[in-house]
Amino acid sequence: MPQNNNELLQELIEKYAKMYMKMAYNRGVPYDDAEDVVMEAFWSFYKSEYFGKLSEEETKIMLAHILKNKCIDYYRKNSRMELVGMDECEAELDRLSGRSENALENNMIENEDYRRIREAIEGMKEIWRDAAIMYFIEERSTAEISKALGISEMVCRSRISRARKYLKEKLKDLWEKT
Repeated sequence: MPQNNNELLQELIEKYAKMYMKMAYNRGVPYDDAEDVVMEAFWSFYKSEYFGKLSEEETKIMLAHILKNKCIDYYRKNSRMELVGMDECEAELDRLSGRSENALENNMIENEDYRRIREAIEGMKEIWRDAAIMYFIEERSTAEISKALGISEMVCRSRISRARKYLKEKLKDLWEKT
């Protein structure tokens, strides 16, 4: 158990930095800058009035919200500083003139795939969904998941396996594309 706020901050960083790095990267922050954005989020949370007063789940949610805003700030800051090169101008002209229909079509297909995956996850049994999200998205170990859910590791592995089979069946056509 942490003795002071500095130790609590260090514990949070060690426990969740990897997960939030992945979230920042998935939001489009370049890998080289993702660590800076994540550390800014941790530092903002540390300076807030809520630091040390929330439950673990509330802390994770608060950090996720702060991270989302830090990613937005990152884009705002960098969009003002970047000069557009000739290649980007040509790509934008291609897109506007319709020469890049394939890219637009691929983007639409990708968005549809994400929607179907999200619907499949929402449609599975809640006990499977909780374990699957913690395992596949949050990248927690089965030991951590079983402790958080108050179940044995064997039951945890079973739920993850069932969730995987369920998703594989529901998303068979997407699974075969990869």
